[in-house]
Formats: sequence, structure tokens, C-alpha cells
Amino acid sequence: MARRRSPARADVISTVKHPDVVAARRRLGRVGGKPATSFLVDGQRLVSQALESQVPVERVFLLDPVEEEQLALLGRARELGVACHAVTRGVFFRILGLGYETSVKVLAVVGRPQSGHPAFPDATELIEGDMCVLVGESIQDPRNVGVLIRTVDAWGLVCAVFSGDSGDPYSRASVRSSTGSAFRVPVTIAAHLVEYLERLKQRSVRLIGTSARAATPCWEADLSGPCAILFGNESVGLSAPAREVCDLLVSIPMTGGAHSFNVTVAAGIVLYERARQRSVRVVTSRA
Repeated sequence: MARRRSPARADVISTVKHPDVVAARRRLGRVGGKPATSFLVDGQRLVSQALESQVPVERVFLLDPVEEEQLALLGRARELGVACHAVTRGVFFRILGLGYETSVKVLAVVGRPQSGHPAFPDATELIEGDMCVLVGESIQDPRNVGVLIRTVDAWGLVCAVFSGDSGDPYSRASVRSSTGSAFRVPVTIAAHLVEYLERLKQRSVRLIGTSARAATPCWEADLSGPCAILFGNESVGLSAPAREVCDLLVSIPMTGGAHSFNVTVAAGIVLYERARQRSVRVVTSRA
């Protein structure tokens, strides 16, 4: 078992009324009645990734007594000028805000990316070459949102775009499901998705929608070049307005009894096909 290091008791925050705790909870939207301007990252691995990314880590809270295995993280946060606090168990889990205790021992409060932040530009600012954007319409489960962000990161896409009625990409469930990709992938929230898609179209970005009813299998469609690939709601798929604005609709043919793939699986399949086509073109051009 890891040895523990107990900081001086005077340094340990023991009340949720402490100004630093109040400030953190206010920024998380827990007190004051205002929208959240920050989001919470929990767990040593994710907090470490956040510290090494470009996201603005505002504060780190560690469960008292601080364990030896957390000292390197504590030292790194201090090197970066991030405020760090040891807090008692009751305060720690009030900040976490789950209503129950977990094995988590480290939290970070991170500023939500704002429009214009250099690390999180809008997709319309990233259009060049063979770029590709993933678009999610009405993706309700925040865990699916997080996995889609992770998929964008895995395939090296430039950005993820979600309609305003999708799950919060910076909720705890989404951030955890992204396994850290939420710190690296620019995410745009499009309050009016069809209008946003029209803007992409005006920039010569092809809009490729996915639909179980589409006649063209994804492997028979040209998925290369600047494009945005659209994935719809978990239950009903893309809306009629979203389908109508698309240049092309593609399907993933299935041979079993299920009527559809999970949206995250569908995204992985279609984006794999895009990567395969690009790889074939590179090999062909070199032949």
C-alpha cells in the first residue's frame, strides 16, 4: 500500500465555505444560480492529461491525506502555476457533486473553452486540404458524446460539432468517456445546426449524412476530400432537415437482426472507411 504524506493541518480546507471552494463551485454552476463557466475533471490520469494539454486548469483539489503517488501530479501542477488545495473528505465529495463517494482522490476545475480560444477554434476556421469534421445531431447520451470526441481524436479529424440539444461534451460522463480526448479535440456547439451546415457547405465542404435507409453503402461512396460526416440521434437518426441539406447519404449494410448500430460504432466504421480510402489513394498515387 502506498505510503501517505499528511500535509500540515492548517493547509487543509475543511469547509465548503472556504473562498476557494466557493469560487470553484460557483464556476461549476453549483452555487449562485449562474451557468457553469468551468467543468470538472476527476481521477489522476485525466487530471494529469489536463495539466499537459492546452485547456485552462484553474484549480486542483486533492483528498487529504495526500498519497505519495499523487505528489508528482501535485508538483507538476505547482510548476504550471495552478492553485492546489488539500481538502477533507466531506469537502472533496461536495465539490465532486455526485451524491455518493467514489475511489477518486484528485479533482481539477478546468475553464470551459470559449469561442475564439486558440486551442478550440470553430470548424469553419479549420477548412483546408483533406479535412474532415464529425457532426453529431441530437446525441442525447453524454457518454456517446465523449466516445465520439475520442473517435475524432483517434482518426485525426480536425473538429467535432454537436447540435445544441446534444449532451454536454464537458459533463463528467462525457469527459470520462473521452478518456482525455476532450482536452485535445476542438468542439463546436451549433445552436442552429442546419444553418451551421450551410456555412460549411458554402466553404466547399461536402456534407455526408448517415442513414440506415440510404441506398449507397459507405464503402461505395467517395468519402475523401473536405467533408463533414453527420451522425444522428441514437433512436431516430438524422432529422429530415439535416438529411435534406446533405450532398450524399450513406448506409452501413448489416446482415444480422439488429436494426442499427450504436452511433459511436457507426462513426468508427464510417471514419475507418474514409481512412481506408485515403490510404488506398496514397498507395495508388505512389505506384
